[in-house]
Amino acid sequence: MKIEDIFHNTINEYGMIQSGDGIVVGFSGGPDSTALVHLLYRFKEHYNIRLVCAHLNHKFRPGDAEEDAKYVQAFCRERGIRCIVECEDVPRMAAREGLSPEQAGRRARYDLFNRVMQGEGFNKIAVAHNRDDQVETVLMRLIRGAGVEGLGGIKPVRETIIRPLLEVPRPMIEEYCKEHRLNPVTDKTNLSPVYFRNRIRLELLPYLRDNYNSNIDRAVLGAARVLRWENDFISGAARDEFSRLAEEQGTGRLEFSAEKLLELHTAVLWRVLRMAVEHLLGDANNLELVHIEKLYALLEKGETGKRINLPRGIVAGVEYGRFFVARQPHPAGGIEETYRLAVPGSTSIHEADGVIEAKIFSMEDYKRERNTADDRRAFLDLAKTGRNLVVTGRKKGDRFNPLGMAGTKKLKDFFIDQKVPRNKRDLVPIVRSGRDIIWIAGYRIDEKYKVTADTRQVLGLEFRQF
Repeated sequence: MKIEDIFHNTINEYGMIQSGDGIVVGFSGGPDSTALVHLLYRFKEHYNIRLVCAHLNHKFRPGDAEEDAKYVQAFCRERGIRCIVECEDVPRMAAREGLSPEQAGRRARYDLFNRVMQGEGFNKIAVAHNRDDQVETVLMRLIRGAGVEGLGGIKPVRETIIRPLLEVPRPMIEEYCKEHRLNPVTDKTNLSPVYFRNRIRLELLPYLRDNYNSNIDRAVLGAARVLRWENDFISGAARDEFSRLAEEQGTGRLEFSAEKLLELHTAVLWRVLRMAVEHLLGDANNLELVHIEKLYALLEKGETGKRINLPRGIVAGVEYGRFFVARQPHPAGGIEETYRLAVPGSTSIHEADGVIEAKIFSMEDYKRERNTADDRRAFLDLAKTGRNLVVTGRKKGDRFNPLGMAGTKKLKDFFIDQKVPRNKRDLVPIVRSGRDIIWIAGYRIDEKYKVTADTRQVLGLEFRQF
């Protein structure tokens, strides 16, 4: 089967593309993404789609990275494809936020893809994962102890993200690039055994093929496909049972009949327990297998008055046949972490029990949205704020220029004027651009960053508490 056939079959099987779609293509310049851009370009009339490419210089490989960007721009220019190139100091970001280089790189890339998608008014992101990537991912997750969901591997479609090459072997992609004289760039870091994925590719898989199963790739892919089906079934059953059994008792508390929960199949029950925490917090970050095990053990024992504490202020317990999961008010303290604000996207501020959602608006859209502005929403000039924003708590000596005022004011004095209770001041999220405060969430933006007649794009921020 030719690469074009697999490409079309994958798109059709998973309903990846609909007529009129606007697609942002992640384009590194390597063989996989080069083939993906070329195929989408060749068949854009067939699918009636609009394309824009997005490339991120991660600053991992000085010199080579700049050459990659030039290749990407030239490739797109020759074909009349719009291309957006940005630079992000990912090594610095990884060190600052305690992330691995792979995690930081992935976050920075998808931040860019989402920004471009929203800014262009598009609706899909295409990335170039291939069949070999799928095999490597499943083995990595198996080694790390993933459950059914993780062992299903990379999903062909996840929300706005599509992967049209997911069933194409890497050698076929490389042959396609040669056949069409695309001359993609080579990322030498892919040959370094420093990275976990590279060790799987360069060391483990060849060993398994030579010594255990020459068809290991096919075996892993077959198992992953079955696990994806089973995961979809279990997830659907769990959602149905959660809707049937969960009872909201005021803000931040869910209750269940302990007896009815224990009637569920264990696989479904564990998902329901996870969903309860996710429902209260908005996500299940930092919730690990050991925490679900503790919830299950608590439920199974059924001792009235018994309670356990989980990360991020979650408490669970049993009271006379009722099982509850609740969010505790955050203890007095303050916002201690520095959060990198996803622009666009949602960023959970755990200490404040809330989330900041960032959106990018054209001036036309802003004119419609501004009528909905209130204390919890703010609109700022994106060109002035930039996208490299962080959220912190207040800091000693903080000053800013409150909107509508002449000159700066101490943040402490501003809080006093606004009658913010002393015990809540350290829990107010402060959005910053570099050293500048741009928004006191829930209160006021800085005068310097307001929207004016010269503004071209608007950053909309909204702070919502759980």
